[in-house]
Amino acid sequence: MRNRWWIVCVLLLSVASVAFGTDYAIVVNPANTVRAMSLVELAKIFKAKTTIWPDGKGITLVLREPSSPATKFILEKVLGGTFDEEKAVLNDASRKTGVPVVYAESDDEVMRIVGGNAGAIGVIDVYNITGGVKVLKIDDKQPFDPGYVLKGR
Repeated sequence: MRNRWWIVCVLLLSVASVAFGTDYAIVVNPANTVRAMSLVELAKIFKAKTTIWPDGKGITLVLREPSSPATKFILEKVLGGTFDEEKAVLNDASRKTGVPVVYAESDDEVMRIVGGNAGAIGVIDVYNITGGVKVLKIDDKQPFDPGYVLKGR
């Protein structure tokens, strides 16, 4: 019985370390003219306060499935509240006319959706970037720069 308890604890810690030990990147379609944004501007997109890009294209937010540790980490970092509070923001019915949210099962799927939609913005693990998307600077920092806000460490 004692061994089972330790196994469960180790598994829970390893799942948490995957999310909180990962660096994330904000990616857009390569045709998007935006090269950088502040964390405040990113939060406005997540909250559907900003609904279009400067070129007039509508914004679509692409995230991993809502129950993933990655989505939980990103919502808490970008929106600053608890996961349950921030999940409610994404599930608000008024979003459908503002900034729709598309959920993907993998980072590859996020890249495929963002790469194929000129107005899409997504979040992926920096180590899964393979091309077809453009990484945005957040608060003038790239994912591997010291002080980058979406570092999971």
